[in-house]
This record gives sequence, structure tokens and C-alpha cells, in this order.
Amino acid sequence: MTQQNGDARRMVTRLKENYEKLRKSPVKYTDKRIRYLVARLFAGQDEQLDIQRFSKVNQLIKERAGTFTVLTTNVRAALAGLLLKENRENLADVEQLFANYQALIEGKFPRTEYTYFAAQALMSLDSDQVAETIVRAKKVHEAIKQHHPFLTGNEDISMSVLLAMLDEEYEPSELADLTEFYFTSFDEIGFKKNNGLQFLAGISVLLCRKKDPMYVKRVRTVLKQLEKQNIKPQELFYSTIGVLAFVLNGSNFDQQFDQLYAEVKMLSGLRFDKNFQTALALSLYVEQKTSELSMEQTEQLMVSLTALIAIEQAVIVSAVVVTAAIVNTSSSNS
Repeated sequence: MTQQNGDARRMVTRLKENYEKLRKSPVKYTDKRIRYLVARLFAGQDEQLDIQRFSKVNQLIKERAGTFTVLTTNVRAALAGLLLKENRENLADVEQLFANYQALIEGKFPRTEYTYFAAQALMSLDSDQVAETIVRAKKVHEAIKQHHPFLTGNEDISMSVLLAMLDEEYEPSELADLTEFYFTSFDEIGFKKNNGLQFLAGISVLLCRKKDPMYVKRVRTVLKQLEKQNIKPQELFYSTIGVLAFVLNGSNFDQQFDQLYAEVKMLSGLRFDKNFQTALALSLYVEQKTSELSMEQTEQLMVSLTALIAIEQAVIVSAVVVTAAIVNTSSSNS
């Protein structure tokens, strides 16, 4: 067994162990895909998911949210995982999350479960920066909406906040224009116009901070690599494709992806969900390749690439689950 294959197998083994911990935990009624997303957050080297700590954070969020809340069990579990990943597991941390959420509501953002991801992103700021950033985020969101009035919605709140956290030298209209540059560029090379593409465009702005045609070419290179694997790009892993293009910097996939993909295909409960299999394998590949970046490259990144992917995939999976529930309810009542 090669070193790369061994690393891939260990990563998937940690993923499976984490998933089993979550499956057997007191945290119930969570979609298996969300469990895998949380498990993946702790599948990197020298990491492990402490299920007691995770359950504690999840329970703190549940109690703080109360009975009448827009927060679903799936998004709550994803938030608990993201907080634990950052070692934010105390009552004070959860109170900060909800304080940020309330500040977003007062800043004219809607009460949705997706707004909680924006609140979690704001936790990296000093408390005296939050209010100003929310005002700026609202301007960014409105500027992006001018380009895509029907596409831009609640799912874009977290990205608007992340973009607003960039240096103040970027005006909201400039950030929206940069986002539109990447949206249009990626549409031209085969991505479908959907919310996943808009999130990918936002990630590209966070990574490049400018219009970078070379980065677009690197994204095209990743698409060609996926085509060789008979993988068609899906909204669920649009953002992962963009991050991979950044960390691979024009290089081709190596054997480690092949091994990861083969291992993920054997995971329990996912054998008939090819899109999620692919999304999971790609995100694990990002995790491995990000760990190979130099300290200087890592410090240049404003946010965790792993967390960015998790947020976008949690949003998409949660939306799918909710839609399926509505369809099932409608069918039952008809």
C-alpha cells in the first residue's frame, strides 16, 4: 500500500468512526448526510470527534432556541459541529451565536435557519465589529441581488457576511461586481445558474480578492479531471470544485483521490447516493490537500475552507430534506 493510499484509508476510517458515534448519539432525527458532513469536519489528521462535547453543544443550542424556532435539527447539528471545530462549546459561545443572530435580524435580515450560519461566521470578529459588519453585509447582499434578483435569497446571507468581512477597501458594489465576474465566467464553462454557483462565485472572491482569469482556468482544469472520472459537476459540490482549483493550483488529481473515492463508495447508507458520495470524496480530498499548504499560504486564508464547504453543503442538504418533507406531507394529504 502506498503512503497516499494509506492516508486516504485512515481518513475514511476516521470518518466512519465519527459517523457511527453520531448515529448512536443522543442527537436524534438528523439526516444521515448531515451526520456525514459533521463527521467529515473531524476526519483530518490528529482529530477526533468527542461525541459528549458535540452532544453538549447541540443541547445548548436546542435549549437556547426554544420550542418555537426556525432552526431545524439538521442545521442545529451542523452548527454544533462548526462550533466544536472551533473549540466554541460553552454557554457563552452559544449566547454569542444567538446575539449575532438577533443582531442580523435587527439589521433587516430575515429569520431563517440559514441566518444562523451567518451568525456563526460573525463569531470570528471582535464584538465591536459585528454591528458595522452587518450593515456592510446588508449592502453586499442588496448589491448582489441587483445582479440576480430572483436567485439571491436567504441562502446567500452567510456569503454576504463573509464578503463583508473582507478589507473595507472593497466597496459592497465592488464585491458584488467581483462575484458577478466569477458567476458569469463559471456559467460560460458549464456550471448551471443556481444558488450553488452564486456561492462558488462568492468563495472565489474570498480566495482571489480580484478578477483572476487564471483561477477560472484552474477551475476548468478541475472540471476536466472530473470528466475523466465520469463525474458531472453538481450543485452540491460546486463550492468544493472552486476550493480544489485553489489548493491544487493547476495540478492534476493524484491517486489519493481515486483511493478516497473508492473508499467513500463503500460507506454505509450512501451506496445509492452518488452525488453525495462524490461531494464527500472531494471534500475529503480538499482536507488532505489543504493540510499540504505552507504556513504562509494557510495564513492568507481568511476562513476555514473545510467550514466553507460544510456550510454550503449543509444548506443544500437541509433544503432538500425540507422540500422532501413538504412533498411527502402533500402526498399524504391528497
